[in-house]
Amino acid sequence: MKKLPEIAGLLGGVLIAAALVHFQAGKVWNALSWVLSGSGLTLAVFWGVARFGAIRRLISLRSFRYGGNAAAAALMVLVLLGLLNFTINRHSLRVDLSKGGQFSLSPQTRNILKNLKRDVRIIAFVKAQDQKPVEDILKSYRFYASRLKTEFVDPDKKPGTAKLYGVTTYGTLVLESGGQSQKITENGEQAITNALIRVTREERKTVLFLDGHGENDIDSSDKTGYASARKAIEDENYRVRKLNLAAEKRIPSDCTVLVACGPRKAFFQSELDTIQAFLERGGKALFMIDAEVPGFEAFLKTWGMTLGGDVVIDASGMGQLFGMGPEVPLVTDYPPHPVTDRFRVMTFFPYCRSVTPETRPGTEWTVAPLLRTSANSWGETTLGKAEVRFDKGRDLAGPVTIAAVSTKKSGGVQSRLAVFGDADFANNSYFRVQGNGDLFMNTVSWLAEEEDLISIRAKQPEDRRVFLNAKQGRLVFWLTVVAMPLAAALAGVWMYIRRERRSR
Repeated sequence: MKKLPEIAGLLGGVLIAAALVHFQAGKVWNALSWVLSGSGLTLAVFWGVARFGAIRRLISLRSFRYGGNAAAAALMVLVLLGLLNFTINRHSLRVDLSKGGQFSLSPQTRNILKNLKRDVRIIAFVKAQDQKPVEDILKSYRFYASRLKTEFVDPDKKPGTAKLYGVTTYGTLVLESGGQSQKITENGEQAITNALIRVTREERKTVLFLDGHGENDIDSSDKTGYASARKAIEDENYRVRKLNLAAEKRIPSDCTVLVACGPRKAFFQSELDTIQAFLERGGKALFMIDAEVPGFEAFLKTWGMTLGGDVVIDASGMGQLFGMGPEVPLVTDYPPHPVTDRFRVMTFFPYCRSVTPETRPGTEWTVAPLLRTSANSWGETTLGKAEVRFDKGRDLAGPVTIAAVSTKKSGGVQSRLAVFGDADFANNSYFRVQGNGDLFMNTVSWLAEEEDLISIRAKQPEDRRVFLNAKQGRLVFWLTVVAMPLAAALAGVWMYIRRERRSR
């Protein structure tokens, strides 16, 4: 019976430790945690009461007082560390020092997360040993959205749950919100954010690309095609299809944004009248008209824009840094507008023309510039010359506006029009170059009145691996495996011999 208090004290410590381990494993303080901790504390109190006399004699010892001071100081340090840990958990700070912010979410993703209007649940079907990378990126998402909840399921341990969700591939993520569900097999930011957009949007809007006038083909994967742009639009939960106005004679009622993408022929007047009526009743349109394509000047004039009969030449030399000539202006000047708000990346426009906003359009449209080239550029009007130069009084002096937007509010609806003097900037060749793709997608989002999608989108992570040839690999092996350990060993032997000599 004399050993009963010691047994109770030992068992009490074990139960309290078990309660803490259980909480750490599940991150939940449940009924079992209360039972374990309560039982442990009860047994610890019993031990203290039974051994009160011995404890009192121990406290009176001088050695205990000295040790107690040290223990109190250690306890104070532990308390301070605990408070610091609690504060960090409640008010965490994330700093990404990698090149290009490799481990940070894109501005677009952060905007979407901060503006979530309903709860989202992400279920990650990942094997237990492979959870860490997925957990890291989902933790970044939860940092910006309290409405986002995550759950991990090991398909090998819970095959029934995997079957219920139709999951057959390791690494599958299922996103659920408001009765909608999306399933993806990639765990990168771009894939997760696109799925998040699709699962939280109440409606799916439609973008129609005009066809029949030699436009850039949205189904083509060639360098001049628009397959990349089409995929990017569809990834953000839009429907995309072609429209031949000459054949259908009307613009469908479900059209959110109408796009004229690099037509080679002028539209029929009946087509222009149809587009005009569409815009007047609150429609949204994007016109991208390449240089030397006539037939749209008078039509755009009614919206307060002058489509120049020129080609913009950039003599700043900046394009040469990227292997481009003066016929590809580089743009870093973005006048204030929601499309380019906080836009800090360069864009390129091969063989483009000027789009000049009229200061007095004489209509109800409000016109504003969107893109401007450098001061060392001009709109060359004498085309076909072997050598181009700025001719004062004939050419358009820089900076040159090469894109503009026009808006009109009437009867409770708002019409929007964006006009670019180039269509090639968003084709398959240029879509991934610097900010070209983001600029195109921001314009579509603004026209569709999806302002929360306007931002810099997630990029594919840069591959920064170092590849060594056979000779370099052998050099690294001999340096790290042989030379450095041998040098350390020789230094140790030398120090030992030197110390022995001194001791003699």
